[in-house]
Amino acid sequence: MPVLGLSALSALWLAAVDAPVTSVTVYSDRARVVRTARVALSGTQRVELPPLFGTVDPASIRVEAQGAEVMRVDIRTMESEALPATEARRLVTELEKLDDQLSQVRAEREAYTAQLTALGQVRPPAGDEPSPTPAKGAPQGPARLDASGWRAATDFMVAATARLQAKLREVSQREEALDRELSLRVQEARRLGGTPRRRGLEVVPTLSGQGSATLTLTYVTTGTRWYPSYELRLEPESNRVQVAFSGRVSQETGEDWEDAALTLSTALPSTATTAPQLATWKIGQRERFIPTPAPVPDSWRPPPPAPPQPPAAPNEDLRTRARLLSLIGTAGAAPSEPEPQQPQPNVETRTQERMAQGPSKSAIIGTVVRADSKKPEVDVVVTATSPNLDADQVVLTDAQGQYRIPQLPSGTYTLRFDKESFRPFVRSNIQLRQERTIRQNVELLPEDFEAEVVITARPPTIDVGSTSAGVSVDRDFISRSPSGGKSGAAREVDAPVGLAPPAGWRPPVMDSRLPVSLAGGYALAFPSQRRETVRSGKGERRVPLFTETWPVQVERKLYPALTPNAFLVAELRSPSKQVMPGGEAQLFVGADPAGQAELTLVSPDEPFTLPLGIDSAVRPVRNVKLMTAEKGFIGKDDVTEYLVTIELANPYPFALPVRIHDQWPLSRSEDVEVKLVRTDPNAVQDADRGTLEWRLTVPPSQKQVVSFLYTVRHPKGWRLEQSQ
Repeated sequence: MPVLGLSALSALWLAAVDAPVTSVTVYSDRARVVRTARVALSGTQRVELPPLFGTVDPASIRVEAQGAEVMRVDIRTMESEALPATEARRLVTELEKLDDQLSQVRAEREAYTAQLTALGQVRPPAGDEPSPTPAKGAPQGPARLDASGWRAATDFMVAATARLQAKLREVSQREEALDRELSLRVQEARRLGGTPRRRGLEVVPTLSGQGSATLTLTYVTTGTRWYPSYELRLEPESNRVQVAFSGRVSQETGEDWEDAALTLSTALPSTATTAPQLATWKIGQRERFIPTPAPVPDSWRPPPPAPPQPPAAPNEDLRTRARLLSLIGTAGAAPSEPEPQQPQPNVETRTQERMAQGPSKSAIIGTVVRADSKKPEVDVVVTATSPNLDADQVVLTDAQGQYRIPQLPSGTYTLRFDKESFRPFVRSNIQLRQERTIRQNVELLPEDFEAEVVITARPPTIDVGSTSAGVSVDRDFISRSPSGGKSGAAREVDAPVGLAPPAGWRPPVMDSRLPVSLAGGYALAFPSQRRETVRSGKGERRVPLFTETWPVQVERKLYPALTPNAFLVAELRSPSKQVMPGGEAQLFVGADPAGQAELTLVSPDEPFTLPLGIDSAVRPVRNVKLMTAEKGFIGKDDVTEYLVTIELANPYPFALPVRIHDQWPLSRSEDVEVKLVRTDPNAVQDADRGTLEWRLTVPPSQKQVVSFLYTVRHPKGWRLEQSQ
């Protein structure tokens, strides 16, 4: 009989380890998650990692080890238990124990209540006259109490009543405490009994080594996003701006990131690996060539399907669930228990409620066929998930293989197609816009299907052209060509030609607020200042990334003819050593809010204008004085002089650089003459636009006045009008 060695026995050992999330790189539409586990090895050993739920891409799973060698990695789909057996059995035991304790406490309370009732019915007979002697043979009435013993009887009654009332209060407090604990256990049992099944992935690596090793699990998941956000705070006394850059992170991946090192990236991960090759481009009457990559056959074949797993016997789970539900029903009948919570609506109920509220805007339709025979497949489970949905939407295909998922809000969707004896298929990053119906046709691959795989080059990530925007070749072009003079008319080509990607390809469309759009093509990475916790479906988390302080020369830009506000701006070259993506900015002057702004992409040492909000302490005053006179010998003309004065006071104890903008009108008629007479002090003039600009420095706590004079000459009696 062969004897198994120690290494062979250790290979059979399956060790379950804890692998918390240690770091996450968040992109615009997905995230790369890293889990870390420490294991103790003795030879070859299989390690069971925690299951991965949510929208995890199986092709992105990577397992690495330090201090050991990764022999292989087994990945298989799984479903979470509808009823966790261990936790359910614990709840059943606790509910039965609480039920017994409540029955005992209620019996004690009823006994003490009965004794108090009996003591309350004890009364001595009233009356002072002695009762007459009854006749012989007549029934005797109750003997009267001796008045001398009434005090002792009263003291006994008072003491016994106080003792029973104290016992009753103690029992009532115990009953209330048990009721509260029972209510908590009932709520926990309802939550446990209503836990839906979740699809996930089991990752089981096989390691070889001795001693301690560090295991790293990396995978990509969708349902994440982040938005750049700035906070600009101006300190007027020191002319310095504090720039705080942060990211608003949210995720609905189905897993919580607890105390993880976050890195926010503006990169857009791509799956394209093959660049296209250019071919000769010919134009002619019978030959119109568009370069198309040729398919490259490959001898790779998919592995054979895994043997079907025998169905687990549900009898034990069913018995546990039935017992748990019966205990919940029994507990719900307790008189002192609060009203049970209403159960959460299921998917069908939520869909009906959404339809009752009014028609939605968008829908997803399609047809599911077999990949080998192209025949429609019936009863395929189609599951649509999205961060914008309250719950997953599930439909079945009909006899023609068609499905329809209506009443959907706009957003990014992931579709999953499942059917027994077929390989699951997932299509993600489906962009559904408002008031649109899109079609997603799918071919399902049978589990036992084996065929030669053909790899075709993918289109480039840059749109290189379109057949509708190509080169048009007409009669004149051919006649001017070296060979066109011989048969120009006969060689006419009507159809346009050009370079075009394959039919059906569309460039990725990203939200303009996402960092991949705001970074202008730069792949930037910003690590968080500390470890952060971001929970799934719990809203946004503002993650601080860096804080810098810049010295600036601040000016107030004023447009007195348009608004009395003074706009704080700083013209500078970026002193930051890193590229800063665009994003929304909250503006402050000291501790006071000063407005909002949208920043654009800024590179190091790049000149740009930094908006800093509105300075409410600076208010220009604009006055216009006019005088009309008649001039001319034969034909009289009206000449109007306009004197515009602008007063500006500096409320600060330091010099105030300002830039004042104003304008004079321009004439579009030869009969109307507009002339700028003077500016005081001299202003920078743009005669084509009619604008004026003063660059001044107002002394501390003083006032500055600027003015300009212009005249308008027109025939007498004309009524002038203004246009932009």
